[in-house]
Amino acid sequence: MPILEADKIYLFSQFAEFSQPPDEILAELGYQWAIQSLPFPRQENLNISELQRSLERRIQLTPLTSEQARRETLVSPILFQVVEQLNLRLNIEYPVSGRRGKGNLDYLIRGQTTLLVVEAKRDDLTRGFTQLAVEMTEMGDCYGVVTTGNIWQFAKLTGTLIIQDLNLYRVPADLADLMSILLVILGDSH
Repeated sequence: MPILEADKIYLFSQFAEFSQPPDEILAELGYQWAIQSLPFPRQENLNISELQRSLERRIQLTPLTSEQARRETLVSPILFQVVEQLNLRLNIEYPVSGRRGKGNLDYLIRGQTTLLVVEAKRDDLTRGFTQLAVEMTEMGDCYGVVTTGNIWQFAKLTGTLIIQDLNLYRVPADLADLMSILLVILGDSH
């Protein structure tokens, strides 16, 4: 029995409401899904001490009880640090209307490759990943990341295969790794 109605265009946020696993939803869209470690090259000698201190202080000063609080306290500062360093544009609430999905992408950055960032609603990474994966299918080959603000998980779309990274990155503990991956994905050093 199909999950999706034929020829219906769904809002991206609706895909996060389905209770079926991501692989079943993606299969109906013509995509395969796998979970494995994504091998990201790392940038060495990143100077993130100021950002690290700032995020730690913000976490101490701000109750992270809402999506907006996490967005303004953790997600936006990290993404602005990346786009400023690489001189890229950070698109926020970027409108997309595709074959099976439409809506606003939380964040879209175009550098050496394209990166979509989705904030997981209600801190649910699994459902947030489903939304991210569908958004990625509308953009073509790209990288994506789903985040609760404190936790970040990457994905990569190549052709019809979406790979969900097995690894999770925590903020502020794994900030150096997270920043390194973001800079390598969007920069030209990979």
